[in-house]
Amino acid sequence: MMLDVRGLKAPQPAVMIIEALGKLKTGETLEVIGDKPFVDLLPKLEEAGYGIEVKEVAGFFVLRVTKTENSQELNMEVKECDDKLEEITEDTNVAKLLKAYPESLKILVKYGFSPLENPVMRKTLARTITLKGAKKLLGMSDEKFKAMMEELKALERA
Repeated sequence: MMLDVRGLKAPQPAVMIIEALGKLKTGETLEVIGDKPFVDLLPKLEEAGYGIEVKEVAGFFVLRVTKTENSQELNMEVKECDDKLEEITEDTNVAKLLKAYPESLKILVKYGFSPLENPVMRKTLARTITLKGAKKLLGMSDEKFKAMMEELKALERA
């Protein structure tokens, strides 16, 4: 199976790779071509028992992932967390925010976090990023981020 994730922004490549790995049978290999060397995903793949190989070819990176008998399903879903947050800050994990305040999804999407509209992306992206990290990923201005934080903080007071 082949997958091309060139030009995609995180976490889309990881989401696509994990979805594709779920379709592999033991002994099958997924080949992924990307712009970056997959350094964040490699430890997770090794820990889950996949055979992996990365090489650079013509300025791109090719990741070969082979499902072994010992391979475990990669799971980036949100583990149970508190229903209430102590406080919403820029260091708040997006998954924890969404679990504590489901209505925060509309606010996040309004401010450009549109990948969260996709349930698969919510399960993966949300778990791996803080509000501050998302701000950086989106290139959001300080003013826009402050306005979003004020709307989110209003959820605490409600």
